[in-house]
Amino acid sequence: MRATCDAIMAGDLMTAMGAFTPDALSAAMALGSGLTAAPSLTGYTIEALTAPAGEQRFRVRFTTTERELSAAATWQQIEGVWLITAIALETPPG
Repeated sequence: MRATCDAIMAGDLMTAMGAFTPDALSAAMALGSGLTAAPSLTGYTIEALTAPAGEQRFRVRFTTTERELSAAATWQQIEGVWLITAIALETPPG
């Protein structure tokens, strides 16, 4: 997860996209389609979440120059490689 977030922070989207399954990549692209101008990223945090056997789930919070964005990401090992299989933005509380 950290390597993928580091790639996103560095603007290396090709490397980051390699960590997604095709379905998860489509979901991520749909999430970003509403952004007219992406704010500059300034940092991120990762929080491990409870997950069923065979999965790992994380909450990733990206801090930008305008706001904080939070997403839940599910990882699974597919053919020996850990990939993001699902991603969804989380609604901020309040």
